[in-house]
Amino acid sequence: PCSYALWKMDKGKYVELWYFTNDGLEEANCKITVDNDAMIMSMLVDGSSAWVIAASTHDACAVLNDEDLPFEEFCQAYPRMTTMMEETDWPEDRVRMMVKFWRNIQIHRFCSLRASIGQKALLTYQAEQRKCWHITVKTSVSPYDLSLVNEKVLEEMRERVYWEEREKKDNARNYKVSFSAHQGLGCANHSPFIFELFL
Repeated sequence: PCSYALWKMDKGKYVELWYFTNDGLEEANCKITVDNDAMIMSMLVDGSSAWVIAASTHDACAVLNDEDLPFEEFCQAYPRMTTMMEETDWPEDRVRMMVKFWRNIQIHRFCSLRASIGQKALLTYQAEQRKCWHITVKTSVSPYDLSLVNEKVLEEMRERVYWEEREKKDNARNYKVSFSAHQGLGCANHSPFIFELFL
């Protein structure tokens, strides 16, 4: 994977699975970067500039969030991330926990549902649970065991994902209807983007 993902892994931070997909690995192989320990000028969130280590920066344009990955790519990526955890000296008990966690996601009954919403819910659940776990690790509270899937939380996640996807489809349909109506009024030469105001 790219130096940014390796840097985050080495620090025990949350890393998107995308970096370990075929696309993520291919981009890392094609990208020409400066020495990872080199200092480069970077723009901070507040607009100011500062010198930072090159490995701690990345281009987020191509990175997909875990919940947006195809399930097949999730299945490709997590074994590679597990290997990298071992290579960056993560504690063995944490590596085993992550392996069990991802295995339980992969074999969960939601995977076999006809609607893709089940797999989307699983990917969203695993992303959010991993983020929460990484936050907990940094506190004085002992990190909890991720390996057992919380069915109540997952069911709530599926409900939330369903309504989010439904809203996207409704918005797309409304845009299409508004655009068709606009053309029907003889305004085909006008920009369709004005109809975004009605969504």
